[in-house]
Amino acid sequence: MESKTLNPITDFINTLCNFVVLNLVFLITCLPVITIGAALSSLYYVTLKEARGEYGYLIRTYLKEFMGNLKKGAVAFAILFLIGAALLFNIVFWFQLGSIAGTLLTGVFIAAMIAWFLIFTYTFPLIGRFENTTKQTFKNAFGLAMSNLKYTFAILFIDAFVFFLCLYLPPMKLFMVLLGFAFVAYCQSFIFKKIFEPYEAEAPVLEGTEI
Repeated sequence: MESKTLNPITDFINTLCNFVVLNLVFLITCLPVITIGAALSSLYYVTLKEARGEYGYLIRTYLKEFMGNLKKGAVAFAILFLIGAALLFNIVFWFQLGSIAGTLLTGVFIAAMIAWFLIFTYTFPLIGRFENTTKQTFKNAFGLAMSNLKYTFAILFIDAFVFFLCLYLPPMKLFMVLLGFAFVAYCQSFIFKKIFEPYEAEAPVLEGTEI
């Protein structure tokens, strides 16, 4: 957002327009697919700053962070994508067998898939906020998700609610293209802000040994 004005209506329109542009830039930077991780990390970096009241230039900040997060975000996304694909394959494979062993293994892989989704949900906001290795980021993601279950459920509820609306409300798809991804990240950033606050006061690096 360019600046804060004294006129609430003008301020709202300015903010809305900037978020629309931010959303479109986010979608464009996601197109190569492998850059989705960097795009998500940068989007959460911007929306977390907004949630903390650190207003600034949305697009300029996003693009700067996107370039800075390109390698780390791409590596994290590639690892998570491959693991997620492998888990999904195993769930389908063992479920189709219809045996007792297959059913048990299906349950194990479903549990692993849930853990994977929690890690995926927290990984990119963490990359956007803290400096850390990819391995440590994954550990922190799972640890924070499990130690903040109330907030985790709130984040997942937002995802599920938006998915439900997109599934049964056709105009919602247009909303997602125009504004939705940035808006959802902004809403979730207020929750991530509360989760990250105890660690932000210590250092820009979240080691994860105490979470």
